[in-house]
Amino acid sequence: MRKLLFIVLIGILLMGNRTVEVPMDNPPEYFVLSWKEGTQLTPQPTEFFIEVDSTNKQEILALVNERKVPVLYTSEITTPVCADGECKLMNIKFYWTLLGEYAGFDRYPTMPLTKHDHDEFGEADYQKLHRLLADDKNLMGRRRIDQLVEKPKMRTVNGVDAVSGATIARVKESVVSGALYSCYTAWHLVHGDIQEQLKTHSLSILDRQMILDMLYSINPEYQIFAMGKMDRLDYKEHYKQLADVFRTSTPLVRSIITKRLTTKFKDAPKLQRPFWEAFDVVDASSKSQMMKYLDEAPNYVLEVLSEKLGVMSKNQIKAFLTHLSNSEVLNAQTLNNILEFSKSENQTYAYLAQEFLEDLK
Repeated sequence: MRKLLFIVLIGILLMGNRTVEVPMDNPPEYFVLSWKEGTQLTPQPTEFFIEVDSTNKQEILALVNERKVPVLYTSEITTPVCADGECKLMNIKFYWTLLGEYAGFDRYPTMPLTKHDHDEFGEADYQKLHRLLADDKNLMGRRRIDQLVEKPKMRTVNGVDAVSGATIARVKESVVSGALYSCYTAWHLVHGDIQEQLKTHSLSILDRQMILDMLYSINPEYQIFAMGKMDRLDYKEHYKQLADVFRTSTPLVRSIITKRLTTKFKDAPKLQRPFWEAFDVVDASSKSQMMKYLDEAPNYVLEVLSEKLGVMSKNQIKAFLTHLSNSEVLNAQTLNNILEFSKSENQTYAYLAQEFLEDLK
């Protein structure tokens, strides 16, 4: 009964006191995405609420840029966390991406999160909570709270059912020691039904400007989503940005772009050049994947790659030279680049080029 009264009181206080939001020009303190310098986001209502518990709903705000295009979602959470018959308030501000994924959180210095016996979270504890919330596959998503403690014992404290016991080993390393209930509550708030609701909302308001903003962001998740919504004309119009994304983003993003190079730019081979010229700055896996598309690549690509033999692995050089052996187009500059490489005393695999040239005679 005391727990219920406590929750009801908090709910009444929250519904009657809405926090005034101010523009945001710095990233959240704990953030999984990247933040572009100079970004300023302004909160706007969405008419969405996150159900914190049975008596408490918190407003979801959209954070929009200077052109009123949504970038993130956020909500200020205040909720009681009850364990062993004792209830304490958890105050935290969560952020979600436009795709409904966890993006980060801000703490309130004057209202720190606490552990057992009212010990306050330290910096290492907040970092651990951040890593936990970023793990959407954590075991606690498939277990009830009483299943996360060894040999749970039910007892009554001050008329409230309580569970006591040590945290099970499979989740012990991922949660803050002495704060299992806070971690469990936070994880389920972040990864609950609100995720799908936010993604659905984003899709309902999705327009070309949102798609382009996501492409021009520095967040891989947004870049991937945007590329999936772009047509061939968009790829051509924004090929310079795509090339920049190719150079600077993650291997996963690069793999998606590589697979689409010969389709999206099929009738515009010149637009592929900046991607192939970035061959020497991408990771080894991306290099290998690019090699798989040599048969469909424009003719000039052979000359471009012949200048970059020094950054290829042994297998990549073999694949490239094998492709050249079957090619009907071998210009003088390509052969000269291979010759120069074959003469290099600093290149371990120069002998492969030498063998290739010998076979051409």
